[in-house]
Amino acid sequence: MSTHLYALLALVLLLLSRPAMPSPDDNKVSCSTIVSKLTPCIDYISDKSNEPSKTCCAGVKEISGSIINRSDKKDACECLKNTLSKIKYDPARMPSLPKKCGVSLNLPPITNSTDCSK
Repeated sequence: MSTHLYALLALVLLLLSRPAMPSPDDNKVSCSTIVSKLTPCIDYISDKSNEPSKTCCAGVKEISGSIINRSDKKDACECLKNTLSKIKYDPARMPSLPKKCGVSLNLPPITNSTDCSK
């Protein structure tokens, strides 16, 4: 009888130790993911190509599906702002990137002075 009680207690403790609902951060896209998915877009935003590549657009589409709320948008903007500050690119091409890829995501022309909280 005591063996069954210990087994039941162990099962209850195991179930209680696991979160019942996923954390909101479980689905949050990381900056490293954003960078890796959008790296194929460098030729387009650097004005070396007139159109984004299929790989670039696939990354844009995947990332746009992960940007759900205002906090996600701010985080993605900060990530891009910090990453793009290290390369030479045309900020005016950023807003056209989602449109060229057929995605309804509103991107500002991201520069060092972009206020990502807006």
